[in-house]
Formats: sequence, structure tokens, C-alpha cells
Amino acid sequence: MNARDLVQNGTRKKIGNGKATNIWRDNWIPGNRDGKVTSVRPLNCKIKRVEELICGFRWRIPLVFRTFNRKEAEKILEIPISISGKDDSNYWIHSGNGIYTVNSGYKALCRGTVQYKERREKEAETSIASSYEKQWKWMWRLNVKSKIKHFLWKCLHGLLPVNSLVFKRTHKGDPICGGCGEQEESIEHMFFQCSKAQEVWKMAPLQWDGLREQTGNFQAWWTALLEATCRTEGKEHIELTVNILWQLWKRRNEWQFNAKHRHPWKIIQKALQEWQEQKDVQSKQEIVSEDAVRADEEVDQEEAGWNEIQIRISTKEQDQSNRVGMGIFASTFNNHWVAAWALFDRKTVNQLQSTAEAVKMAIIKARHQQWKEIVVHITSPQLLKMIKERKAKDIKMATLIDDINDLRSLFQKCSFCLDRSLDSRCEAISDYALGIFQDEEWINPQCV
Repeated sequence: MNARDLVQNGTRKKIGNGKATNIWRDNWIPGNRDGKVTSVRPLNCKIKRVEELICGFRWRIPLVFRTFNRKEAEKILEIPISISGKDDSNYWIHSGNGIYTVNSGYKALCRGTVQYKERREKEAETSIASSYEKQWKWMWRLNVKSKIKHFLWKCLHGLLPVNSLVFKRTHKGDPICGGCGEQEESIEHMFFQCSKAQEVWKMAPLQWDGLREQTGNFQAWWTALLEATCRTEGKEHIELTVNILWQLWKRRNEWQFNAKHRHPWKIIQKALQEWQEQKDVQSKQEIVSEDAVRADEEVDQEEAGWNEIQIRISTKEQDQSNRVGMGIFASTFNNHWVAAWALFDRKTVNQLQSTAEAVKMAIIKARHQQWKEIVVHITSPQLLKMIKERKAKDIKMATLIDDINDLRSLFQKCSFCLDRSLDSRCEAISDYALGIFQDEEWINPQCV
């Protein structure tokens, strides 16, 4: 696949006002394989643009169901519509912020994302697809340096420039292994069959004796190696093994180009050192992440002022009616109630999306009341992180996060804090909202 095809297949239209998106040609429906409509266009159907399916920042539900099959209509109705009226934009699905970069494009290409998704849908439960998935999933989850993942990717694709491959492509040089001088240097020979490599493996702190039969094919060896993930510390042992492979490759290059020889034990020591360093980096990142969550809980609440309206939110879903009830409760700093709202909407597949919708609606209601300073209490650390970093996990959440941050700028102060405690008042209102057919609000007359 060339770069243009990669970008085209990995790009979706993020709906703003719907004016620039062609219903029948553009990639705009999340969840569809290529983002395009699969429904047969009805006879005499004249609508062309997504904007024709929208009225007052809401989907025209009857029209959507008349135009598309039920499954696709449900997917469309889950797409959030931006209240800012922004133009439609392109969204790169392989990054956290929807923006294409050379790095994210390279990673998508390496993972074979587009090709594999198509292959998985066709081959579903076959052993080939299962093996392919396992290889790539574990490779990119490994806690090793990016350059080592790139190196491993080359090994699995047979692209590592060993002597036999270089000779085959250029008809120059010597295909024989420079380490032992006995056989052609293939990837498998260089890692497993060369006497110099075998000296290194004998000194390694772990042994893979059960994989000897697979050393004639690197991909088969790698697939068999992944079976170790089910054993205690299996993932760490695989990561150490990958570091040893990397050091074997570096040793080979030092000998090939600089005639430098490293003792086998030094190779193992270096692999152990880099493996341990990477483990330490991961441990520090986990500690920082936990500290950040605690900071969100403590610091944000300390900054709350007496004039700020505290807004708490609850959502409750009902499968039978395909509805979600939203309870919004606003109070003063000393917990005197100011206002409350009971709202309802269609249930979405993703509960986090429903929570984000409720946060957006709460801020809209606060704006209608002309409050100047608000604090929105959020129960989900994941959603709070998205809002603060302005990064979403998918295209639908991206629209909601953009709207929330746009609305935020309309206040003198609008902050968010993590509040894991459940508010009984919000819970009762969201439960009540499941049975209403029109949004309801209650305003404390003493606070008007």
C-alpha cells in the first residue's frame, strides 16, 4: 500500500455542520470498515449532504431511518453533532488527536492496520489470522525501545540486511556469515545457527530449549515464543529475549564493519542492562500517572471558590427503551441547591460518550443561567484526562471534547475536578429522567 492509500483509508470526516460531507461518497460513518455508507440509496432520494440530515444541532431521526438500513441508522445517530457550527474536518483515526503525522503514519503502516482489518473481517477465526494478530499485538505491546521494535519488525518481514539478502538483491559482497564463515548468513543463521550466536545463548539467564525445532524460520520461532506469555513473568522474559536479539545484531555489525569482537558475556550484560533500564522507565511512568490522578482530586478542589457553582452529573442507561437518563445538579460551594435538570437522549454503545454528552449539556445549561464561575465534577478519570489534554480516543469523542472546551471559554472560570463519589440527588434525577418524554428543569427561586 502506498502512502496516499494509507492516508485515505485512515482518514474519516468529522462532522461539524455537515455541509462539506457527501453522504454517499465520503468516509464519515464510524464503525463501518472504510467509513462509507453501505445502505442502498433509496429511489428518488435527492439528499446529498450530511447537513440535510441535521436540524437544530440534532439528527432528523425519522429521515435517517427512512434513508438508511436500521443498523447504519443507529451508527449515524450515535455521531455527536457539534454545537459550534464548525466546518467538517478530516480526522486521522490512527492518532490520539486526529492529526496525521509522519510518525503516526509510519506506525500505522508497520502494524499493517488497514490490511489486517480487512483480512480479519474475511478470515475471522482462521488460525492464520489468529497467529497474525498475536504477532503484531504482542510486538507493539512490548516494553522495549522503539528502535528495537523497528528492528524486530524488519526481522519478521525478512528485511534485515544480512549478507545473504544483500547478495541476493545486489549480487555484491559475500553471502557467507562473517562470524563463523561456514554457511550463508540468513536471519535464522545469524541469530540461532552461527556458532558465535550459540555461545551467547549458552550464557543467557533464560533458555528456550523447546523452540529449537523452530529456529529454521524466524516467524515460526517468534510465534512459538509468544506462547510463553501465559507463564509467570513470560512477557518480561520475551522482552529480555528481544534485547538479546538486538545485541546479537549489534555484535554482528561491529565485527562486520569494524572487526571488533565482544565477549559473549558482555553481550548478555548489555542486554540485561537495557532491559532493566526500560523496566525502570515504565515503573516511573506508572507512578507519575497515579500521582497525576491524585493531583486532579486534590488540587482542583482546593482551588474552588465561594462564588463558584458546583455541578454534579449522573447518567443511567436503560437497554429496553434504548435511552439514557441524565441527572444534573447544581449547588453552591456550601451545598445549597441552585438548579437541577432531568434530560434524556438515545443510548450510545460507549458509556463514556454518554457521560461526555451529559457534561456538555450541563455546561450549556450553566451558560443559559449566565453563571460566571463553575466547577464540573467528573467521575471518570479517563474523561477528565481527555478534556484537560484535548485528546480523544476516537472520532466521536473528539467532537464532544472539542465542544466542551469551546463552551469552557464562555465563562470567566470553568474548571473540572475528579469526584469519584456518587451523588444521591443526581442518581435519583437520572433514574427519573428515564421515564420522561420532555426535558425538565427546577430552578431555586431564591437563587434567581
